Amino acid sequence: MDTLDAKIRYTIDSGEPDFWEKYFAIDVNSGAVRQLLPVDTSIAKRFQLVIRAEEVTEAKRFTTAKLTITVRPVDANPPEVQVSSDEGQVEENSPKGTKVLDSNGMPIKLSVTDADLGPGDPIPSYTFELTTNFFDIDNDGNLVVSDENLDRDQPNLGKFRFQVVAREANGGAASAPLSLAVQLLDQNDNAPVIPKTQPITVPASLEPTSVYKVEATDIDEGENARITYNIYHVSNNGGNKFTIDPNTGVISSTGRLQAGEQYSVTVRATDAKGLSSQGIVELSVAPGPNTRPPQFSSRDYYAPVSEGAAINSTVTTVTAKDPENEPVTYSIVSGNDLRQFAIGSTTGIITVIRRLDREVLTRYQLMVKAEDPGKLASTATVNIKVTDINDNNPKFDEESYEFRVKEGESGESVGYVHAADIDEGVNAIVSYSLPTHLPFSIDNATGLISTNTKLDYEQTKLYEFVVTATDGAIDKRLGTASVTVQVQDVPDEVPIFKESLYSVHVPENVPNYPVVKVQADDPDTMPEITYTIMMGDTESFSIDRKTGLIRTLKPLDRETMARHEIIVGTEENNSDSPQSTTMVEVLVDDKNDNAPIFTSVVRPITIEDSSSIGSLVQTVIAVDADSTSPNNRIRYKLVGRGKASKYFHVEPDTGAVRVRDDLRKETDSEYTVDVQAYDQGEPVMSAVTSLTIYVSHSATVPPDVGLGFADTVYTEHVAENSPNGTLVRVLPLLNKREHSPDIPLKCLLTESSQKGVFYVRLTEERDCAIYLNTSSLDYEAISEYSLEVQLESIKGLINPDSSRALIKVHVTDVNDNAPVFTFREQSSIAGAMGKYFAIVTRDMFLDTNVLQVKAKDKDSGSYGKIEYQKHSWPKVVEEYFSLDGDTGIIRNIKTFDHLSQELLPFKFSVTARDNPNSPQDYNLARASVVINLLQKENQLVLEVSNINNDVMSRRARSVLTAIEKESGLVAGLEKLTDRHYLGVNNTLESDSKGTDIWLYLIDPTTGKILTRDSKSVQAAIDEGKVDKAVASSLQSPVRKVRPPLIAPEQTKRPTQVATAPLATALPAALIALAALVLVAATAATIYICASWNRYKKHKEQAIQQYGTLSMSMPPPRPPSGYESSEDEPAPRYETQVLNMAVDDADLQLDFSPNNHAFNIHSVQYLSKDNGERSPTLSETATTARASSVNENSGTLNNSTFENVANNSTIARNTQTLNRRVPNNHALNNSLGTLPRVNNNNTGSGLLAATLGRKISSGNNHKKKATQPIMAYDDIPGLQRASDNDNVTFGKRNFIGYAYDQSPVETTTEL
Repeated sequence: MDTLDAKIRYTIDSGEPDFWEKYFAIDVNSGAVRQLLPVDTSIAKRFQLVIRAEEVTEAKRFTTAKLTITVRPVDANPPEVQVSSDEGQVEENSPKGTKVLDSNGMPIKLSVTDADLGPGDPIPSYTFELTTNFFDIDNDGNLVVSDENLDRDQPNLGKFRFQVVAREANGGAASAPLSLAVQLLDQNDNAPVIPKTQPITVPASLEPTSVYKVEATDIDEGENARITYNIYHVSNNGGNKFTIDPNTGVISSTGRLQAGEQYSVTVRATDAKGLSSQGIVELSVAPGPNTRPPQFSSRDYYAPVSEGAAINSTVTTVTAKDPENEPVTYSIVSGNDLRQFAIGSTTGIITVIRRLDREVLTRYQLMVKAEDPGKLASTATVNIKVTDINDNNPKFDEESYEFRVKEGESGESVGYVHAADIDEGVNAIVSYSLPTHLPFSIDNATGLISTNTKLDYEQTKLYEFVVTATDGAIDKRLGTASVTVQVQDVPDEVPIFKESLYSVHVPENVPNYPVVKVQADDPDTMPEITYTIMMGDTESFSIDRKTGLIRTLKPLDRETMARHEIIVGTEENNSDSPQSTTMVEVLVDDKNDNAPIFTSVVRPITIEDSSSIGSLVQTVIAVDADSTSPNNRIRYKLVGRGKASKYFHVEPDTGAVRVRDDLRKETDSEYTVDVQAYDQGEPVMSAVTSLTIYVSHSATVPPDVGLGFADTVYTEHVAENSPNGTLVRVLPLLNKREHSPDIPLKCLLTESSQKGVFYVRLTEERDCAIYLNTSSLDYEAISEYSLEVQLESIKGLINPDSSRALIKVHVTDVNDNAPVFTFREQSSIAGAMGKYFAIVTRDMFLDTNVLQVKAKDKDSGSYGKIEYQKHSWPKVVEEYFSLDGDTGIIRNIKTFDHLSQELLPFKFSVTARDNPNSPQDYNLARASVVINLLQKENQLVLEVSNINNDVMSRRARSVLTAIEKESGLVAGLEKLTDRHYLGVNNTLESDSKGTDIWLYLIDPTTGKILTRDSKSVQAAIDEGKVDKAVASSLQSPVRKVRPPLIAPEQTKRPTQVATAPLATALPAALIALAALVLVAATAATIYICASWNRYKKHKEQAIQQYGTLSMSMPPPRPPSGYESSEDEPAPRYETQVLNMAVDDADLQLDFSPNNHAFNIHSVQYLSKDNGERSPTLSETATTARASSVNENSGTLNNSTFENVANNSTIARNTQTLNRRVPNNHALNNSLGTLPRVNNNNTGSGLLAATLGRKISSGNNHKKKATQPIMAYDDIPGLQRASDNDNVTFGKRNFIGYAYDQSPVETTTEL
């Protein structure tokens, strides 16, 4: 402050480090030091600037002050625990301090990192808090055992799950919980246990038998639980009478057990480590009756029997003896299914009771049983072999045989016959024989029949005879079969043609055409004929070798060859006899397949425009290659469009082109005459040639009297809604009256002009008029057209300097486009399209941006400007909401604390009107708005396990669309968070790899938000349609829709366990702390009331001293729901301004958290990509002013000065940001707005403007005065000083507060 009230100019003389200019600048008028770029401790830890304040006078007196800026790291991020592995293992019963190992056998080590710390920053110490008493973290960060009584065996847990939190040693910020799991490994610390058993009674036996099964148990697992058994002792000298299976524990006897015997068997069960236990099994042998069965004299008997044996003849005798000399009964148990044999029940004699047939069954194996009266039995096997007798005839495989053999061959094989005899030995040997008078012989051993002389088909075609087969027995037996032999004819005749000539007509140009079918005859019974072309054009014709059909291989051309001759023969007849071949004459019929061809190249010709009518220009001649008439008869005519046919014609028979009319009627100097030559065939074939005729016109005038445009450049305007045919401009011609009106004259658009949009004509006054050729001009598409008009007439009459004119046609805009509402998140439900849906909450602050409606208009200027207006607003909507007419932002002007459900949902409409300043020429668009109250019972959570927040935010609309498609309800997105779930210990845990989608559903018919318990919501959830639809859309598994999770209170045990006295005193300490907080709150309330009174008095003094500076600020833009566009870019920067006077003394500004409530990141940002709010705004009033800055480096708070009171005193007004409670309603994209302080009172003293709120109602943009909350003097810990030495600020701690660092660029003015 200059005592002479002279203007002061502020500069920075110097500073350290050398690059300070990159980060700081000073306002030459206000002295505000502005931070230009973000800075952190990695760039520099301290800046020292020398500030110079100089009078703007001739004396230029000045003073300097040293400003020290200390850069401190901001605790913007919580500590983060990192672990080498989240799964570990340790043996049970491990001593304290044993390290927990991972799957690779390495100790699990924990470490702590903090993103706030930079290189060279001191690293704080951390303590670990665990939710279990069985494990701890040692000084080296290793996970170790803290309880030596770890037991894996039931009923204890075999696996521990717990969480670890790292906290700064001073009790500051804590990390997010880290979940760990430790598996206890089994130790062999339990011996097997054999259960007690009751005495067991077993029957007496002669053979070894199973007695009892011992089953021991071991509560260890794996190899430690494997049990082996052995017999430790047996009483009554029975040590060798019993054995035990070492694996199964089955006790068995080794031999005979007699009735009355008793034994005590001691069994030992041992595990893999050698731990064992014993159990005793008491055995008693019960007496039994007959214990020994009869015994056969032999276990196997063998006996032969003839198949011709008589009935009741003896086969063999079996004998058995009972050890107890009891009678024995015999019976056949098996092998006698055909009842061929019987056995005497008392004698054991086996006899034949039915006839035997060796050919049916050659061997029998009988199982014979010997049984005593006590039903004890034994068995023996009797093997009986049936011997053969010659009782079967040889039998042929077939009753008759049929064979074929070719004539004329001797010794030719005819075929085999075969017979078999089912007897055996010599009785089964078969030999064959034939009658002696036949021309055949047979091999008596193999049955092969052969010819013994040449057969003649023409003499005997068929032989029938009998073949005989006999066996080798003395009393021979025989069998017969009939044989038929057919003699086959051998071809010995050649084919011959009965027709010597075939004459046929074939059309030309037809491929694969059937010409004729020739035929030859073969006298043999099996004719064999193979046709072939012996002579002729084989490239044009082919013949079917079997059928004799001749076809063309390619189209025939009569003009090339009119007649073809083909000689056809057979491969079987190679003789030269007259009938060995035949001739085929092919006559080709003509078709009109050749177009006329002009015989010479037609060259351009030049004639005078005075040539008389009928004079010859040129003659064109064409010829036709067809051979017959009318296919080769040619006529001529003119074709094509244009003026050539008007001035020329061609004689149809001669091709002479002649002049038809006076050539001086046109200015054209060139004509193209297209002459067509066509024949008279069917179809008509033609050819066209072009004759270019140049016409020489003769006319010459001086340039000053030549025809031309009055000007060469024109500009014209036409409205975009002009109809087709609108006259755009008339271009007058010079010297048009100097020439005869019969002289040809044309106005043409050049190739560079838009011919489709405009056209030009010659008026009756012989001027060029431009007309519109369309009714769809669009200013928004093309606003300007460039046309070039060219003048044409007889050569020499046009002034070349003015033969062309350029016309610029400007399209003028009209209000032809209505506004169109845009929907950033459009519902896919038909009943909800074209509507805006929003939600509010009961705890929403006043003046919060609930929703922004937005419309676009394609028109430009005022036609494209849009004003938003209320439409059909009920009284209750007017009571709760306001509408900003410029931005379309809907704000709440009343809280919803006591809102009745009967008033919901809010339904109203908003109109968008373009050209707002015109009373008539405007367009309207209307959109419906539905606002619901979101409560806890409306919230739904959809859990996705493997898609994080960033990816999900881009795919949120597809998720809502899938839900709407399946449920038929309007789906809204409340927010996206990390996936939460309840851990093993009932702790609420989060997973950043997954996402919780917070939803709500709205009835599209009523517009009312639905609760989770409503029928329509339950129907969609219970049937699983929503889960499946979202999973299909995301191609990822999705959990069932659920309510939000509520975690029970969890207690965390610090690493350093408190002693018993401390634990006892903890409740008392908490009670004392609560009482202290109550007293402090009461004192703070009294303090605030007193401070308010002091502030009001101080403000009056400040205004009297400095006057009032009125500042106006346009409506703020919404932070997250605001759509950024080229016309309205979203705000990107912020500024913090600290206004102060600078004296000679050094100015110390400390940015550390201990001395300053502001730092690089403690700034509220007005926009951020994910819609978050800054969590770091100071709750303590400061002497700072924060205002948004646009991208052109201007301030968003456009400062204007208003005359107050006597219009002579002007006070400076500064503003400070207030902290906002974060609003998580992402669908509304809402954000409370900052206030504007406008104090029009006068007073004395230094004013430090603080927090306030801007209240906006409807379209009223007048500023309302807001009283500040706290004066400079009332800030705790701050002392006013006139010389500004050692300026400090209130302390603000952010320790332990986790939030994301804002990416918004921030500047700070000091």
